[in-house]
Amino acid sequence: MKKRLLSLILAATMTFSLVGCGKKSADTPKDEVNEESESDSYSYNITALLSEDNTYNRVLLQGFTDCLTDYLGNEHFSISTSVVNEDQTSDQLAANAITKSPDMIFTAGKSTLLSAKNATDIIPIVATGIVDFKGTLRIASLNGKSWDNTTNTNITGVSSKPSIVDQVSLMIEATDDLQTVGILFSPEDTDAIYQNEIFEAYLDQAGIPWKEYLIPASDTATSIGEQEEQNSTALTPSKYVASSAKQGMDNDVIALGEDTILGLNSTSSTRVALVSQFWTSGKVVPETEVVEESSDEEDTENTVSKTDSKNNEEEPEEITLESLIQEACSECSAIYIPFGSILSDQMETIGNIATENGVTIVAGDTTIGEHALVTLFSDPYALGYAAGKKAVKVFNEGDISTIKIGSVDSDNSVKLYNGTIAEQLGKEFPKSFKELTEFLETYEYGSTTTRYTASGEE
Repeated sequence: MKKRLLSLILAATMTFSLVGCGKKSADTPKDEVNEESESDSYSYNITALLSEDNTYNRVLLQGFTDCLTDYLGNEHFSISTSVVNEDQTSDQLAANAITKSPDMIFTAGKSTLLSAKNATDIIPIVATGIVDFKGTLRIASLNGKSWDNTTNTNITGVSSKPSIVDQVSLMIEATDDLQTVGILFSPEDTDAIYQNEIFEAYLDQAGIPWKEYLIPASDTATSIGEQEEQNSTALTPSKYVASSAKQGMDNDVIALGEDTILGLNSTSSTRVALVSQFWTSGKVVPETEVVEESSDEEDTENTVSKTDSKNNEEEPEEITLESLIQEACSECSAIYIPFGSILSDQMETIGNIATENGVTIVAGDTTIGEHALVTLFSDPYALGYAAGKKAVKVFNEGDISTIKIGSVDSDNSVKLYNGTIAEQLGKEFPKSFKELTEFLETYEYGSTTTRYTASGEE
């Protein structure tokens, strides 16, 4: 009996010992380290698609990459980059990216965003280098409601549209006698038209007359634009572009797929040059600026020449870029050319004529600014970094459809003037302005961006 009782006691003791050992092993530091290691071993695979191989897009990507490094750490993500070129279209790049099943796609520029959008509605897409997200993604405004800046799809990002109101202020500050404003546009350039009409709205608020001048795009610019196939027009009239496009002469509707009810007014065929409600006539030129009178002999020659021309019934002179810009300069005190305009490759001619006529050009970016009097500079690194924050938010929260499209922080914009043109116009600028060439030669991208640190401070 005693032996049996002793056996029971020993069995019970061994059972409690085993239970105790099991609990102890679950709480050991070694197991805690293993669990932490497993949770810390994640890595996101990201594909970056760039619409062009240029400094702007590369800096956007660098800002995006640095943001992920700051918030996630280098070991927790990898980025493979592809760039549109002569051998690979944006559609091909997007298709190749999808085959690799990335955790996220980053796009810089319109063509890659549209291709990625068409390739997947599942993989999160974070985009930047886009002026007008609403128009590019064809987001309809229903029942007159304003857009809440969410796409309700697998896309979010940060807009590259500069502060238009700051550009209006810049024009007022840089133009001594601002009487009238010329707005240049090409019908193919819907992003420019979008910015122009916002600019015009601010001029209307200030009571400043403006007039649009239709400038045909060069063959080179048009061929580049055709690659995007007018994808920046919204389904329904936006607050700006599509509503004014209705005033054109050719209002044929382009059907979307097989749906003949929902369609697009082709901006390229409908957009005509508009004039503000405040426009009465061109600028008034002081008498001191009137060209000296010609001699009697020159007047006689000109009269004979005009008479001969009339008698011969010659055809009207061909309208050229030079004649269009001369017309704008004869009527306007200043000219506005927006960010990313496809007129950039014609800016040397436009800038030279404007300077000769003493007309201020306000440029939307530094490329155009090389032939303009003033422009605002916004660091693309800051845009890329802001896009990186959107990516981190996606990884943390998961619901990309509710993450709002971000915008440029205008507080970081730098006012620049072109020293060569300023000298020709006899203008001087205060210390709040920087000389464009000197600034760009010394500026370090990202130097003004406050980055996130491990301590949580920015």
